[in-house]
Amino acid sequence: MNSKFFFIIPLFALMACNNAEQAEEAKEVHPALLNPVVRPYTEAIAQDTANAELYYQRAGMLNKLELPELTQKDLETAVRLAAKNTEFRASLATLLIERKLSEQALTHIRILKEQAPADTNYILMESEAYLAGGKTKEADQIIQQLLAAKPRNPYILLNASKIKAAEQDTQAAISYAKTLAEVAPTFYDGLYQLADLYSAAKQKEALTWYEKLYRLDTLNANPYFDMAKYYQSVGDVKMAKQYFVKAIWVDKDFEKAYLDYGKLLLAEDSVEKADRQFQIATEVAPANAEAYYSKGLIYIRKGNKDLARNFFEQALVFNGNHEQAKAELAKLKAK
Repeated sequence: MNSKFFFIIPLFALMACNNAEQAEEAKEVHPALLNPVVRPYTEAIAQDTANAELYYQRAGMLNKLELPELTQKDLETAVRLAAKNTEFRASLATLLIERKLSEQALTHIRILKEQAPADTNYILMESEAYLAGGKTKEADQIIQQLLAAKPRNPYILLNASKIKAAEQDTQAAISYAKTLAEVAPTFYDGLYQLADLYSAAKQKEALTWYEKLYRLDTLNANPYFDMAKYYQSVGDVKMAKQYFVKAIWVDKDFEKAYLDYGKLLLAEDSVEKADRQFQIATEVAPANAEAYYSKGLIYIRKGNKDLARNFFEQALVFNGNHEQAKAELAKLKAK
């Protein structure tokens, strides 16, 4: 397809509608649900609307596209249709934690704990849910009880470190993370916690740990991306650019690297080079609102207000809460 908007088509082009009411419902389908990697699930769901597994599978694809609201909606439907499925409910609780929807997450975690009261995973999730809601005291009480019984459990140490980081006790957070690195030297999430703590403190040790992480998984571009962000945070733009490029070499579909590299170029007034990065981002992640917003900024610089408006509107299609896109549209309407 030549158009990057090829997936934004009415659903009635894909499925037969027997009456006007069905056709009207089809028009309301979110365009992201017709993305090529998502559309097969959307079509299957249209044929079997009570199949919880299909909603769960589509939620997984939507999550990969970084569409949390749509992911949550599908997971909620899966849980409603299969209330006893612990995998569906645990996935929903995890997403709610990531979205900082603490109370909603706790509701589902309590149901999971009723089904398996001694399961450490659910107890850890409860601590994470409290932490997501800013209740560090409640989160820490749970973790300290777990640590008393399992002082060298890497998952418990990881959560202990995160709680101390949230309390802005950086030294304690690093101490837990260093213990974790000693206990489980190949535990990826644990090493990442230590690297990120050093990076947030703008300490060069972060680079050493990001390099170790890359060596553990040379197909994962995130360590190079985070090294770029570290260099950017300390004002070394040249090195930041180099590591954004390295991240892209490792993962040609890494839209965040394209976007952040493009923003650096745009800040330097390299409009055409920045445009290239943002264009690739829209191609590798056609449902990414930030990519379309960034393209809108390019056309503001180029003086093409109509195209800029189109891109800002497209950003809002995929993220109706994108405040910067709303603000830019308001500026254009005011002129």
